[in-house]
Amino acid sequence: MKALVTAELSREGRSRLEALGYSVVSDGWGVTRSPLDPPALVAAAAGASLVVVEIETVDAAVLDALPDVRIVASARGLPTNVDVAAASARGIPVLHTPGRNAASVADFTIGLILAQCRSLARGQDHLRRMGWHVDGELPYLHFRGPELAGRTLGLVGYGAVGREVARRAVGGFAMRVVVSDPHVVEVEAPVERIPLERLLAESHVVSLHCPLTPDTTGLIGERELAMMRSDAVLVNTARAGVVDEAALVAALTGGRLAGAALDVFWTEPLPRSHPLLALGNVTLTPHLAGAADDVVRRHSAMIVDDVEALLAGRRPRFLANSGVWPATR
Repeated sequence: MKALVTAELSREGRSRLEALGYSVVSDGWGVTRSPLDPPALVAAAAGASLVVVEIETVDAAVLDALPDVRIVASARGLPTNVDVAAASARGIPVLHTPGRNAASVADFTIGLILAQCRSLARGQDHLRRMGWHVDGELPYLHFRGPELAGRTLGLVGYGAVGREVARRAVGGFAMRVVVSDPHVVEVEAPVERIPLERLLAESHVVSLHCPLTPDTTGLIGERELAMMRSDAVLVNTARAGVVDEAALVAALTGGRLAGAALDVFWTEPLPRSHPLLALGNVTLTPHLAGAADDVVRRHSAMIVDDVEALLAGRRPRFLANSGVWPATR
């Protein structure tokens, strides 16, 4: 059996696929950091029964050109790069890796909160560019901020990432954690589930962990930002479109919001002329929250576990199109 792998794959993952009987061919994004276009993907996957992708797109035309494919796996939380309906119509199971980077993003979120509230990045930048003193005064007087213990962290979205953030905030920093998520009915104590309006009004830090959908696009706009405390910080490691860009810039420049820490942006790469780059009350990182070495190891194990299950006639754990089971090709 041939397996084309264009996703990043751990050495152990590759060895396990080979032990299952696959001849593994690596190409595309996981090797060159340049994704294969559809014709190149089809050429590389010719004869493959398993295709594992991360950036490359597997659509109906690609599936039509690859009649030997029996399993498609996407190394992403949601298989948005795979036409799941087209795969289902052909009886092809689509595997994915929900929560693969939840711990990574949660760690990074806590890091952003600390960086913004305690001026870690700004302090380092000042030391590198300007030296020790700030206008002749000790930096202690200029780069100070609140301890996290006892402060309220509001999580908008309480999926895999939100739960990991809550666990770290409660257990590691003794924060009060409140959440707003219309899809979650119960939360674990001491986390509290409250309406969004109340969360915005009470939180010292508001951190976004919801997907970008028609319902969440622009969820945090001028009205919602006005509900927040003037000393509050907004953190976004989810999707930029959840926040109204102009409204956020206005709130930050107008002093209606103490600061923000952002890892995602409305245009990526972030234009050098963007007004956020001129603000001293923001912490900005270039979409790094999921960039932990362990993520590749984790999604590799998740995919191989489910491929192994399929080959053994067992239902895979992370199947995006449950309708194909058990009547897979």
